[in-house]
Amino acid sequence: MEQIIIREFEKRDLSDLIFIWNEVVEEGVAFPQEEYLDHENGQLFFDSQSYTGVADFAGRIAGLYILHPNNIGRCGHICNASYAVRCFKQLGTIPAGFRMKDGYFENICLYYMKL
Repeated sequence: MEQIIIREFEKRDLSDLIFIWNEVVEEGVAFPQEEYLDHENGQLFFDSQSYTGVADFAGRIAGLYILHPNNIGRCGHICNASYAVRCFKQLGTIPAGFRMKDGYFENICLYYMKL
């Protein structure tokens, strides 16, 4: 039985990551970004993250996540990731904090996990 391997992204994964990223941006319901990635700005974007991980299913990229600090210095330990795990606890809600692709505003639910 094939297993999904979570690993750091490599340059050979770039086309798959850009495709997945642009698909999510196009849907307009999850990421705040509105601009699409191409090969040049995609490489810069994924390289600039603290960590870019991929879900590798038998050599096929099935997903990705990025991790980066929300701040610097004394607040640099607070990070943002594009995925959730069951051990996260809800911190609060920002009412109407995310503009959907159709212009409707949804709440942003903030979660945290002490590491």
